[in-house]
Amino acid sequence: MTVAPERHLRADAQRNLARILEAAREVFPEQGIDAPISVIAERAGVGVGTIFRRFPHKDELVAALIEQRGRQLVDAADLALAGEDAGKAFRGFVEFAVSTQITDRGFCDAIGTELFAREDLKSFFDVVQAKLAELVSRAQAANAVRADVTAEDILFVFHGVAHAGLMLEDVAPGAWRRYLGLALDGLRPEGATPLPRRPISKRQYEAARCGG
Repeated sequence: MTVAPERHLRADAQRNLARILEAAREVFPEQGIDAPISVIAERAGVGVGTIFRRFPHKDELVAALIEQRGRQLVDAADLALAGEDAGKAFRGFVEFAVSTQITDRGFCDAIGTELFAREDLKSFFDVVQAKLAELVSRAQAANAVRADVTAEDILFVFHGVAHAGLMLEDVAPGAWRRYLGLALDGLRPEGATPLPRRPISKRQYEAARCGG
C-alpha cells in the first residue's frame, strides 16, 4: 500500500478545513444553527466524518464561526470609539451589530444559548459589552442617548429588533431598518418618560445571555 507523504496529508487536511469553514459560513447564516452537518459536508465536498474528525461536536463548529463574529464586533466597536461624534458612533455601531445578526441567522439563533457560556466565547463578548458600555456612556454625556439606559438594555432591545427583522426578511427585506429607527428614537433624551422598572442586574444578564 502506498502511503501519502505527511506533508501532503497536512496540506489536504488544511484544504478540507478551509472548505468546511467556508461552507459553514454559508449554511449557518442561511439556515440557522439547526442546519444539518450533512448539508455543510455536501457543500464543502467532504464526508460528514471529515467534519467530525476536525469538530467532534457540532457546537465546536458553530463556536468557531461565532468567535469570528465576535472579532468583527470588537473591531467595529474600536472603530466607533475612534469617532468624534459620540451619538453618530453609537448609532453606527448598533446598526452594524443588528445587520450582523440579520445577515447571519446562525449567529442570531445562538445568542441566548449555552454556547455563550463557553469561556472562549464569553471572553470575546465581555469585551464587546464593555466597549458598548463605553459607547453608551459617551453618547449619554453628549446628550444623544437618554441617561437611564444601560449597555444591557441596549443589547436586549436590539437583539429583539434583529430577531423580529429576521422573521420578515424573506417577505420584506430590509424592514428591520424601520424597527431599528423606532428603537433608536426611543433612546433619545427628548420626550423620554421614566422607565417602569429598574435595569436588570449583572447576574440576570449573565443568566439570560447563557441560556439560563
